Amino acid sequence: MLTPSAAALVVQATRTLTRVASLTILLLASQPAIGGPQMKVAAWMDEAKPASWNAPGLPVPAAPRVQATGDPRCRELARPTELDEDKRVREQGWDLVGAYLGGWRVLVIRGTAGYDGMCRPRGYQDFVFVRGVLAGTLSPHPMDSRTDGILGRVQLFGATLRADFRRVREQIA
Repeated sequence: MLTPSAAALVVQATRTLTRVASLTILLLASQPAIGGPQMKVAAWMDEAKPASWNAPGLPVPAAPRVQATGDPRCRELARPTELDEDKRVREQGWDLVGAYLGGWRVLVIRGTAGYDGMCRPRGYQDFVFVRGVLAGTLSPHPMDSRTDGILGRVQLFGATLRADFRRVREQIA
């Protein structure tokens, strides 16, 4: 059970994430070179005001099933658990990929459900924790490398989290 101050912080973090995602979407949509029609689009990015997909107190979601690549070397690239939050993500079937981002009592941890033939993440998601509590995910659904709507750079500026999403003009194999 969350204390009232922790619950308020989770609600505030969720609202901030929604505002950042909305601003990012607005910026991307205003760029005709990158906001045009896609072969496979991330429809949530095209909504004027996307619905929030995060709510306080939700557990870490289970990793989706993705087709295995058959190359065990891909899973060997996964980062070992270091933090309690890492363990919570791993317990739901996600492999940890890349370094975690942390500061100001905020952690962003990337997990992937699988890999493509070149060991790129498939079905990946970034999880945001505030003071050890899951605040939510940066995308409403898991993403695949080199497809429309994937998460690019994630940055922390004090208590502000910035997430950049990429538009892909053509489906890339």
